[in-house]
Amino acid sequence: MSSAKQSIALIGFMATGKSTIGPLLAQELEFELIDTDALVEAEIGMSVADIFSQLGEEAFRDAEHQALKKALSIKNRVISTGGGMILFKRNRKLLADQAFVVSLSAQPETIYQRVKDDDTRPLLKCQDPLLRIRQMLAERQHYYDACDFKISTENWSAEDCCQKIKAAFYLKYNE
Repeated sequence: MSSAKQSIALIGFMATGKSTIGPLLAQELEFELIDTDALVEAEIGMSVADIFSQLGEEAFRDAEHQALKKALSIKNRVISTGGGMILFKRNRKLLADQAFVVSLSAQPETIYQRVKDDDTRPLLKCQDPLLRIRQMLAERQHYYDACDFKISTENWSAEDCCQKIKAAFYLKYNE
């Protein structure tokens, strides 16, 4: 590979498949997998939900940025990012400059079905989570669309998504 972009970053709203596709893709490519939420949890010693509730979102976002920098410091990685990673210009710039950015997507109703019984989603602790998902997606969609490759996780199996991402990655960076 001749390009400096030798890692793949998975972005997308919560429950679009980053945690499912990331390990499969890393295995397929023989890359190391880094989950930025897991890295933040390991560094701080608390769950994401506890960081939000005890330290606040700003502390989480700062730790998340440091996790991204650390993840991007070594090539040949699949980096699974948190759903809000792309909200910050500093993160978008790092991703665009240093990774092949893949946006995973799903419809709001599908996302809701995937997370409705998950009480670890701090941003969805509200009266109408489906409405909140729709609002957040609308606010973030232009960031998710600014990527190298986009794929719906509703239309393909996780294995099919991995194959399509791998093909797009090699098509763009193999010469």
